[in-house]
Parts: sequence; C-alpha cells; structure tokens
Amino acid sequence: MLTIGGVQGAFQVTTLADAGGFLLEPASGGDPNFTSTHFSGSGNCLMCHNNLTDAQGKDVSIETDWSSTMMANSARDPLWRAKVRSELNRNPQLADVISDKCTRCHAPMANFEAKKSGEPMQILDGGFLDASHNRHDSALNGVSCTLCHQIQDSPILGTLSGFTGKYEIGSNKLIYGPYTDLFPNPMVMNTGYTPTYSAHVKESKLCASCHNLKKPYVDSFGNVLSTTPESEFPEQMPYSEWEHSSYATSNPQSCQQCHMSRTDGVAISNRPMWLQTRDNFAIHDLVGANRLMLNIFNDNKTQLGVLSNNFPETIAKTEAMLQSAATVTPVSQSLVNDTLDFTLRVNSNTGHKLPSAYPSRRVILHVTVKDASGNVVFESGKVNADGSVTGVDADTDLTAFEPHYDLITSPDQVQVYEAIMGDDMNQVTYTLLRGMTYLKDNRILPQGFDKATAPSDIRVAGEALTDDDFVGGSDEIRYQIAGLNGINYQVTAKLIHQPLAYGFAQDLFNDSGAEIQDFRTMFQASNAKSTTITTQAFSVSR
Repeated sequence: MLTIGGVQGAFQVTTLADAGGFLLEPASGGDPNFTSTHFSGSGNCLMCHNNLTDAQGKDVSIETDWSSTMMANSARDPLWRAKVRSELNRNPQLADVISDKCTRCHAPMANFEAKKSGEPMQILDGGFLDASHNRHDSALNGVSCTLCHQIQDSPILGTLSGFTGKYEIGSNKLIYGPYTDLFPNPMVMNTGYTPTYSAHVKESKLCASCHNLKKPYVDSFGNVLSTTPESEFPEQMPYSEWEHSSYATSNPQSCQQCHMSRTDGVAISNRPMWLQTRDNFAIHDLVGANRLMLNIFNDNKTQLGVLSNNFPETIAKTEAMLQSAATVTPVSQSLVNDTLDFTLRVNSNTGHKLPSAYPSRRVILHVTVKDASGNVVFESGKVNADGSVTGVDADTDLTAFEPHYDLITSPDQVQVYEAIMGDDMNQVTYTLLRGMTYLKDNRILPQGFDKATAPSDIRVAGEALTDDDFVGGSDEIRYQIAGLNGINYQVTAKLIHQPLAYGFAQDLFNDSGAEIQDFRTMFQASNAKSTTITTQAFSVSR
C-alpha cells in the first residue's frame, strides 16, 4: 500500500531472479548437427571442411571462419530479435507478414521447411526461437552451408522476383561450388548431397537474394498501402547500389571478391588425403562492417547462445575492412581575415553506398580545430560514449534529422551520411513497417554511381541530390570558421561508423519487451558503438 498526499493505492511487486542484468533466461544455441528434409546443419560439415590450411600453412577452416560471422549468428542477433518484438508491438495485425519476411533471411532454413510443410510461421512467444520448437535447430544455424550452397541459378536470381529471400532451392540435394574437376563420392556417400560446379556461387546475384530487401508499408492505422512488389519500400538495396556502380561495370568486383578473403593452395576437404589443392580459395570470413554486433556476440555468449570462439579474428578483419572503406583528404585551406576556410573530400572505396543496407547505420564526419596551444576552438560531430553525436538534431529530437551540408560554419552543423525513413505523412519514422520513403539519403556513393540516372529505389534524397560535388565516389564539404585571430591551427577530420544510430536506438528502447530491454543492456555495455574509419590531420597558417 502506498499513500501520497492522502491518496492510497495498492499494488503487487514481483521480484525476478537475478539473471545477470537480463530479463530473459540464457538462450539456446541450437544443435548444429541437425538434419531436415532439405538441409543439414553446419556441424555435419566441419568433419571434412575444417582443419584446412593454405599454401602458407594458415588455418582456413570453413566452419570455424563462418561461425563468428553475422551470417552464422543471424537468428541470435539481439538487435534483430528486439526489432522483431517492436514491429510486432506496433503492428500485431501483421504478425504473419513480419514472421515470414524476417525469417526468410535471418532463419532461412526454418522458414523454408515450415513453408514446405505448411506450418505456421512464428519467431517469438513459442516460435522458432523457443528451444522446444521443431524448427529451432535449423533457425539457430542461421545462414548456413546447405542454405547458400543449394540456392539455384534460376532465372529470378538477381531480379526483383528473387529479392527479399525468394531464392529457389530444389529437392535434388545439389551443393553448388566454384570448382570443376570434382571428386563427389565421399560427400555423396556420407551426406547424401552431391557437389556440383556452378559459376553463380561466385556472382553478386547470389548475395542479392537476401541483401536486396523490400517490404510493405502501412499507415498509422496499420492499413497496408503498398500494392505491388515494385511499390514496396526499399529497406536494404546494396546489390542494386553495386549494380549502378563501376564495381559492376568498368571495374568489376563481385560481393564475394570484397567480402571473402582469398588464398591459394587449399584442399577444400581434409579427406581423402590426396585431394588436389585449389587456388583463389574464398575464405568464409564473410567480413562486413558491424563491429558493434560482433562485440556484443563475443561479450554475451551465454546469454545469446553463441557457439563460436572465433570472434576476435572476425572483429579484427571487420576493423580492417572499415579502415579501407573510405579516406578523407584536404582539397584546399586558407586563413585570411580571421576566417579559417578549408574543404574536405570524403572518398569512397566501397562497392555500394557507405553505410549500406539496414537504415540504422550512419557515418559521421568529426572535425576538430585546435589553436597553437592545443585548445579546441571549433568542433563539429563529437561522438559521445553513449553513441550520441553533439549537434545532431535526431539525437535530441526523434521527429527531426540533420540535413546534408555543403557548407558548415557552426559547431551545431554536422555532416552525417545516413538514410532517414519517412512515413506516408512524410514524418520521420523508425518503425520499419511505417517506412514509405527516404526523407534523406546522402550515404556516400560508390565510384561510378550516377545519381541523376539512379533508379528510384536507390535514389539520393534530400539536399545531397542538388549538391554538385556529392557525386559517385566522393563528397566535398567546405568549412568556414570565423573569429580566429591566431597564426596557426591544426585540423583533424575523422570519419566514424556507427551500426546503430542513437536516435534509432532510442526509438527502439522506448518500446516494451524483454528482448528490447535485454538488447539495451548489451548495447549500453558495449564499447564498440563507434569505429573510426579514417583520420586526416593538417595544419593551416596565415
């Protein structure tokens, strides 16, 4: 009983057992040795495809390298689980749509088998993530070996009809690989799968199956407004971004060439012992840019049911990829009439927009100016420990966002490269099912990307569209800082990547659900919210 100001109220208190700061019990990791009608778990592959070395004696075990990737842990991803809960909270009438769309690529084997058997599709609350569910093991094995290597080279691969997890898998158990002159008998006898050469496993269109994703959108009443696949919202389109760049045309490089390291002299199976070695072997490290989530997996293995111990290696490779993603160079600089004037060029080395894919990601240009005594006289884009950025409108007001800049003159102006979703009322939204358009999309374009001819689903949106020096491969930003009467200043420019923007996170954390609150605990504890891509420093004198 509580009495305040003469008013009494009775309430009950339930004390939860201490779960190390988490609301949910530690998750099951699933059994990677499962088998189903069409699939076999990764644990059944490692007997032959681990313990591999290249010509230099370096370990290139396929299952080990894959095990600590986002692909292997796609159904363990706590941000994904939290966002599924939030979307279900906000549009419960579309639970079937959410469960289907969100498992086609995050729990693809469970989704495929459930559809084939006519079973209900459910993720949470007794669904695939429940250890007692008959599809749990296949769900937790993520984007696994027998999923990717059974996707057929069908006419829809790399087209709208094949996007959003609409890959085709046959019933003949053919395992497609990049090499000819195969010795298939051991695999056939031991697994029932037949290794088969097909060039499409080396082509970007294979990756497009899940890495181009469109989804329906709804109004504030939950009514679906999109009417055709073409009209659906382009939530993630890195394949189409790549297709519109020089990486697909004049300087061709596939997704696999960039995201899978290469080495020579590898026998792709450890048995039979006399198997010939292969060159241009694709290491299954599948490196991306999500250092934050890899850090969370590594720090919360028990809670998330993580089975791999290989995260330090994958995190190091992720940091290296980020550091190769872009550069910042000074184009001009002067100090005249107490005004420091300089222009920076951000150069992309990435085969799609930077950042790309899921619209929670952003890249911040952090610029600091110090005088000859080392005092900060100007700073734009300071990134704080909690992931917020000083001066960015979205980080203090979830209805606002920072515009794209061509000229910056004050500290509260920050160049943020990002995609901001808008709903059917052209208001900022962080709810995926409300996203109808992009109010802003100034993500750094890949080389060769022509914003004037870009299809509508990968268009540039906002002020960047009319910024003449925001072009394929680069962007130029001018800084003019008045009132500086010193004779020498040091400028430092950092390009900083965040997989989860502060505003996107806060919108999620305002929602209810144990998955959401547990992810919040993990996110707040992580020291990997931000990663520096590159740093450039130079001096300007009178």
